[in-house]
Amino acid sequence: MSNRDANTGFRPVRYLNGQAYNGAFVKSFSDNDNLFMGDLVELDTTATAHQDGVYNAVGRYDQGDKVYGVVVGWEPNPSSLENLYHTASTVYPVYIAECRDLVMEVQSDDATMVQSDVGLNVDVTVAAGATATGLSFMEINGDTAAATTTLDMHIVGMVDRADNDVSDSVANQRFLVVPNLSFWVNNKTGV
Repeated sequence: MSNRDANTGFRPVRYLNGQAYNGAFVKSFSDNDNLFMGDLVELDTTATAHQDGVYNAVGRYDQGDKVYGVVVGWEPNPSSLENLYHTASTVYPVYIAECRDLVMEVQSDDATMVQSDVGLNVDVTVAAGATATGLSFMEINGDTAAATTTLDMHIVGMVDRADNDVSDSVANQRFLVVPNLSFWVNNKTGV
């Protein structure tokens, strides 16, 4: 069986303690990057003042930086309702699920990953999302799976679902990951 190429970036699934992800988010602003559903984000250097408070400023994640969270929605800009993605703005917030203990589902970018990669660390392929769908193009880079502490994500499992062939070396497999390079915790060596 082959897996369908359904790259949708990172999707929150549950927390490490087993609790289901319930849609929780924090408001942030991104005035430098267009963001897409499922994009990983990092904190920018300064916060953004808004009429109802001060919020973190975020930008699209760059490989090797610290993961702060993942885009799960945004407040639409009434003057551009046709956009299916969040355009850079200091007026309309983007909604971020903070990645403190968040387990996320993500697709691998090739057919190099195997079952024994669970427990290892892996890098993220970073690319702008699709303006036609509003979805992220971020994936995990299967060629990088290793015990190295400087890799972006830690693999905690494979998605157990009928539409995910978990055989070794199958393209577009879906994995469960947590940030290894995290704003919230120190990175660790893969097992």
